[in-house]
Amino acid sequence: MKQLIRNILAMTMMFTLASTVAQATEMEWAEMSAVAQEGQETTVTAEGKTLKIQNAENKVLYVYSITGELVYTVRIDSPLKLIEVNNLKTGCYIVKVGNVARKVYLK
Repeated sequence: MKQLIRNILAMTMMFTLASTVAQATEMEWAEMSAVAQEGQETTVTAEGKTLKIQNAENKVLYVYSITGELVYTVRIDSPLKLIEVNNLKTGCYIVKVGNVARKVYLK
C-alpha cells in the first residue's frame, strides 16, 4: 500500500511539473524565447553524481526524488555550475531550475 501511494505521488509530481511549465504565461514564454535566441537557454545534465547546470545564474535548483520528495536545494550563483550530489542514492530524480524540469539518473 505504501509503495502504491509513493507511485501515485511520483506520478502526481511529474504531472504537476509538466502542468506548471505548460501553464506559463505568455510573458514567460516570450522571455524564454528571447533567452534562447541569445544562446542562453538553461541546460541541466547529469554525469555520475554530478549535475551540470548552465545559464541559470541567480535561480534556485530543486532536486526531487521520484516519489516527489524534495531532497536537495541550492541557489545557482554562476553561469556554469557543477554540483556534486554524492549524498543522494543512485536512481532517478527530477531536477527543476527556473522553467526547466528534467528527469536525470544519478549513478
